[in-house]
This record gives sequence, C-alpha cells and structure tokens, in this order.
Amino acid sequence: MDFDLYIWASPRDLDPERAASLIGGWEQAGGDPAVSPFEPSTDVGWFARELRRDEPGLALTTDADPNPIRTPIVLSGSDEPPARVVAIHLADVALEDAFDTIFSLAAKYDLIVFDARARQVRFPLAEMAAHASATFWPGGAIRAAVAGGLGGVVAIGGWLVGIPIVSGVVALGGGFMFVMAIYTFVHEGRTALARRRQGARSGPGATHEESL
Repeated sequence: MDFDLYIWASPRDLDPERAASLIGGWEQAGGDPAVSPFEPSTDVGWFARELRRDEPGLALTTDADPNPIRTPIVLSGSDEPPARVVAIHLADVALEDAFDTIFSLAAKYDLIVFDARARQVRFPLAEMAAHASATFWPGGAIRAAVAGGLGGVVAIGGWLVGIPIVSGVVALGGGFMFVMAIYTFVHEGRTALARRRQGARSGPGATHEESL
C-alpha cells in the first residue's frame, strides 16, 4: 500500500481484508482522495485541519479543503468542508508522538484508523472507552467520587448563598457534576457486573455444561 495509515468516517463495518481490498482497488485506480471509496464527512475535514495544525511535519494526502478562516477552532462558527479520507506517511516523523496525536484526534471525531503496517482496522473512540472502563476501579472511582462530592457541595453552597442568577448558575453547575458522577458509577458498575457474568458463563464450569 502507498501509505501507513488511512482514516475515514464510513463505512464502519469493514474487516482488515475488506478494508485492504477497498484501499488497494482505489490506489490502483489512481488514488485520488476525492473519489476514494469512503463517505464524505465534516468530521474528516475537522480531523485533517487539526492534524495539520498539531503535526505540521506529517505528509498527508487528503481531499480535505481546510476553511481559510483563521478563527481558532474552538471559536469557529462554521463547519469544515466534508472530506472522504486522510492517508498518512509516518516514515519521516517521530512515530510515537505522531501516532498518539493521530489516534487522539481520530477518537475525538469517532473516526476509523486502518493501520496498513499491521493490517488492523481500529476504532480509537471505542478502544479508549473500553480502556477507561477497564481501569475505572479504583482510581477512576475515587476521582468520580471526589468530583461528585465537590459538585454536591458547590450546588448546596450556591443555593444557600441566595444571590440572584449567580446562585442558580452555580447550583446548576454543581448539580450537573453530582449527577454525572452518579451516572458514571451506575454505568461502570453495570459494565463491571456484565463482565463478571460473562466471565462466569465462559469459565470452565460453563464450558463443561455446554459440552454435555
């Protein structure tokens, strides 16, 4: 293949063989990014814009046409033009740092990364969510408890101060932190319970029963 990494938004149901076949056929036909076999998405456009800013030394091939407005990304009021694909050479850059940036931005925009070197289709957002869930206990739980407790204190304090408008805003912010902490505990608790049940079903006893 011509590049090391390929990033796109859709289709999302490709295994490594199918992804390699699509990319190979596209490159044999000339490799024009504008006619690549992927769906156009503004998320790919944003990804390309941020990647050019964060890693200017990367060699990118893409149909992304960055918005010429120089407004900071966080303040931008307009979307990036849709793009289909970003293809990247990694040979001439610091691989570890560049790959971390690519992976983080792909997770931010929920994009797919095909690593042609390892023949892997990766889903950065799902992988990062799974890692966060697997490492939630106990460190993440402690941080969530601290954040939730702080949010509860802020909400109560804001309500008791009784300053018009300001108290309401502070109480809402603190209440939001508290509710999100509770939601996190419930979600991670259910996930951990599901993993334990899955492990119990796939254990030696379950395997023996299924073989009878």
